Amino acid sequence: MSKLLCSSHLNAFHRRSFSAILLKSPFPIQCIHFSSHLIDFERQIAFPLSKRRVLLQSFSGSIHHRDLSVRAFESSSETKEESQKDAEASDESKAKSVDDNGSLIGSKDDYPSGEFEFREISGWKSFVVKLRMLFAFPWERVRKGSVLSMKLRGQISEQLKSRFSSGLSLPQICENLIKAAYDPRISGIYLHIEALNCGWGKIEEIRRHILEFRKSGKFIVGYVPACGEKEYYLACACEELYAPPSAYFALYGLTVQSSFLGGVFEKVGIEPQVQRIGKYKSAGDQLSRKSMSKENCEMLTALLDNIYGNWLDKVSSTKGKSRQEIENFINEGVYQVERLKQEGWITDIHYDDEVITMLKEKLGVKAEKNLPTVDYKKYSRVRKWTLGLSGGKEQIAVIRASGSISRVRSPLSSGIIGEQFIDKIRSVKESKRYKAVIIRIDSPGGDALASDLMWREIRLLAASKPVIASMVDVAASGGYYMAMAAGTIVAENLTLTGSIGVVTGKFNLGKLYEMIGFNKDIISRGKYAELTAAEQRPFRPDEAELFAKSAQNAYIQFRDKAAFSRSMTVDQMEEVAQGRVWTGKDAASRGLVDAIGGFSRAVAIAKHKANIPLDKQVSLVELSRPSPTLPEILSGIGSSVLGVDRTVKELLQDLTFSDGVQARMDGIMFERLEKASFANPICALIKDYLGSL
Repeated sequence: MSKLLCSSHLNAFHRRSFSAILLKSPFPIQCIHFSSHLIDFERQIAFPLSKRRVLLQSFSGSIHHRDLSVRAFESSSETKEESQKDAEASDESKAKSVDDNGSLIGSKDDYPSGEFEFREISGWKSFVVKLRMLFAFPWERVRKGSVLSMKLRGQISEQLKSRFSSGLSLPQICENLIKAAYDPRISGIYLHIEALNCGWGKIEEIRRHILEFRKSGKFIVGYVPACGEKEYYLACACEELYAPPSAYFALYGLTVQSSFLGGVFEKVGIEPQVQRIGKYKSAGDQLSRKSMSKENCEMLTALLDNIYGNWLDKVSSTKGKSRQEIENFINEGVYQVERLKQEGWITDIHYDDEVITMLKEKLGVKAEKNLPTVDYKKYSRVRKWTLGLSGGKEQIAVIRASGSISRVRSPLSSGIIGEQFIDKIRSVKESKRYKAVIIRIDSPGGDALASDLMWREIRLLAASKPVIASMVDVAASGGYYMAMAAGTIVAENLTLTGSIGVVTGKFNLGKLYEMIGFNKDIISRGKYAELTAAEQRPFRPDEAELFAKSAQNAYIQFRDKAAFSRSMTVDQMEEVAQGRVWTGKDAASRGLVDAIGGFSRAVAIAKHKANIPLDKQVSLVELSRPSPTLPEILSGIGSSVLGVDRTVKELLQDLTFSDGVQARMDGIMFERLEKASFANPICALIKDYLGSL
C-alpha cells in the first residue's frame, strides 16, 4: 500500500490474496479468504473480558525482569480510582528520551553499549592463532596480504546462508568485517556497493561494522558505480570512496507513496465494507478511499522525517559538513560525478581496474601480478575460532526469526514456522548450557495464533533465563508480538515496529454480480449465519453492529496483552497503539523498546543480564542454521535446469490460503523509499495492492 522502505523480503510477506483483511489481534476473530469470486470468513473463539483477565493473570508466574500490574488488563473505567497515578505515569512516559548510548534516560536499567573495542592479538594468543591458521582446513586458508573483496547489492537476508545458497546474509557480512579486523592475513577491504534491496535496520548494522573495522587501522575502500541514498549511507563510512566517470548518482531525497483502489472498485461494482479499529490503520484506506487520510499522512510523514533526518545527520557527521550544507546539496539535484568529487562526496573518479592498481601500489604488489583477494563467500567459511574470536565456556543461544509467520509447515512455506520455533525455544529452556538467549526478529507478522503460541513459550523461557529480543528491519504486529515477550527489547534507530491495531471487513459484490449476470441464493439457519457468507449484499444494520463489536473486541485483546507485556496501563498503551507504526527510536521513547542498537549490543545486554563479565569471551550458538535444499544445491553448482527461483517459490507460497487470523503489519508497502518507480503506473498499482495483502 504505502511505499516506505526498501526491504526485499517484505514484498513476499505481504503478497497474500485478500486473505489479508489483515486483522491484528493476538486472539483469532475472523479471516477473509479470497477464493475465485467469493470471500469466506471463519469465526474463531474470542475471550470475554472476565476470562481474559484470568487467562492473562496465569502468565504472571512467568514474568522475568519486569514488574507487571494486573491493572494492565482492566478497562479504563475500572481503573478510575488510580487515574491520578496513571496520569503521572503517563506524563513520565511521555517525557522519556533516548541518550547518546541508545538507552532511555531515567530508566532503572543501565544497559551496556556493546561498542566495539579493537584489541590487537599478541603474545601467547597470537601464537595459538598462527598455529590454527597453519593447520586450518583448505577452505579456511587465505594468502597473507590479501584484500577482502565484498560486493554488496540486491537482497540481504537476516538468516544465515548455507554454502549452497546464493545471496547475502547480514550476520555473515558483519562477521566477515569483524574477522577481517583481527585476521593478520587480511590487509584491508575493497567494498563494491550497488543497488541494495533491504531495510534501513540492516543498512545501519552494516554501517556500524564498517566504522568499527576502521578502528583496526586497516584500509577499507569503497566503489560505487550506481548510488542512491541508501548506498551512499553505507559508502560514506569507508575510508576512501571511488566512482567511475559514468557512475549514476541519484541523491535527490526520499519519498513515500500510497496507492488507493477505492476508485477502481467503484468502477467495477465492488464495495469494500471495512471496519477499522485504530485510527492509523491504513489497509482499509487502500481498499475504500481514493486519497490518503489525515492520520495516515501524519504517520507516514513522521516516519519519512525520521529516516531523512537520520540520513542527513549521519552523512553530515561523516563528511564533516553541516546538516544544512548536505540538505542544500541534495536540493540542487547534482548528478555530475565531477561535482561530487569537487564537493568532497567521493575521494576521486576512477574505474574499477584503476582502483585495483592503486591497491596494488598500496600493498607493494608488482603491476604484472594479480591483487591477492578473497571473496565474501570463501571468507564466510573461515571460522571465528580459527582467529581466536570465539571459544568461551559460557554459551548464549541465538535464534533467528525472519519472514512471515505461519503456524505449521507447508510444501511452500518459508519464514517463521511456529512449530519449529517453539521446539527451539523449548530445547533452549530445557538445556542448562545456555546462560542467555538472543532472538533476532525481522518480521512484519503473520498468523496471529502462531504469534500468540510463540509469545507464551518466550515468556516461559524468560522466566528461567535472560531473553533479549533484537529487532532488525521490521518487528511489527506479529513480529512485535513475539518481541514483547522478551525481558529486554533492542531495536535499530530506524527499525519499524508497533502496528497494534485491527482492520477487517468484506467485499460487497452485489453490483458486480448484477453487471456480469451472476446470481447467488443462500439458505441459512441462524440470525447471523450470512454475516460473511452473503457477499452479494451489504451488511444489515444488526450485522454491521456485530461485526464492529467483534473487531473492537479483537483490538482490546491485542492492546491489553501489549500493555501487560510492557508494564504499561491500558491508557498508556492506547496512546501508542491504534495501529501506528513507529521507528525504533520513537518506540524507545514511548516504552515499546528498551534500548537502541544492533546485535552486538544485544550480546552485551545478554552478558549483563546473565552476570557474565562484558570483557569475557562467550560462544554464540546459532540454532537457526539452514539445511540446504535440492534447489539450493543445484543453484550453488550453477545449474538452472529446474528453473526453481526463490521469487517464484515465494509467489506460489503467498498465493496459498492461510488459516486463522493474520496478525500482520498492514497498510505499509516497503518499496524503494529513495526513488520513485519508473514502471507502468497500472502495473505498479496492481503490484502495490497485491504486495500489501
